[in-house]
Amino acid sequence: MPPIKSKVPIRRKFLLSSAPSQMALSSCLEIEQGYIVRERGQELRMRREGSHYSLSARDRSGRTVTGQEIRITKGQFEKLWPFTLGQRITRIRHVMKLGRLKMKIDEFTGEHAPLRLAEIFFTDASDSKSFKKPDFLGEEVTRRDEYQTAEMAIHGAPEPSGMCQLGILPYTFIDRRLHLLLITSSSGNRWIFPKGRQEPDMTSHEVAMMEAVEEAGVLGTIRQDLRTRCQMADGRFLQLYAMKISKLLKSWPEENVRRRRLFPFSDALEMIGDPGLAKAVRRLAVTINK
Repeated sequence: MPPIKSKVPIRRKFLLSSAPSQMALSSCLEIEQGYIVRERGQELRMRREGSHYSLSARDRSGRTVTGQEIRITKGQFEKLWPFTLGQRITRIRHVMKLGRLKMKIDEFTGEHAPLRLAEIFFTDASDSKSFKKPDFLGEEVTRRDEYQTAEMAIHGAPEPSGMCQLGILPYTFIDRRLHLLLITSSSGNRWIFPKGRQEPDMTSHEVAMMEAVEEAGVLGTIRQDLRTRCQMADGRFLQLYAMKISKLLKSWPEENVRRRRLFPFSDALEMIGDPGLAKAVRRLAVTINK
């Protein structure tokens, strides 16, 4: 007889519009979290929950996370904590009931304030589908990569809806030299990367891949650790994903609107007029070339 698999609860994450009445009576805990290493899908994470300290090595494959956590002493935590500088996040966690469901609310402190997120736990897909969102819950961000704790620790709190676009940096190597694929803007007078706005029911990297196909006719593979955020000259923010090119389509939806071209890395940088975007591209190139 095959082993019985335990059910993994379904989690959905929402922005918090206002504090629910039960929040004032809930138990709460201060959490500090920092990352020593986070690249190529690997994480080495430190965490303090109240008076409990832990260190965990995690491997991320798509949206699946596997790893092992070990308890450490306060002294060990304090010796390692300085290595997380620039990659930290702190929050006050409230745990309560929402009807028969479990709910966690995180109030972020420090540079991530005043962000508040609520996480609801469902026993199965049926429970999740029948859920009626109460008024104190705002926009759902379950599938938004920028709301992952590690992403926020490194890049800061996400920008409000409408202030952030999602882009793709297609790359390949020709004669061992890094090349980037650029496309022309809709006006045809600038070289840019494919980009667009967040779409409902799609993850951020799914949107980025869709824009790559529609605007540039390019297929490829996104590495989960190859993304960064920057503020552009027009005030908007761009979350940029690097994608290794596997195929250039001969025909694509916007082929009559845009031109595309592969540039050597140094030439591509010269074509990018936005200083913030150019800086973000340099950051990604360092990791790509490792």
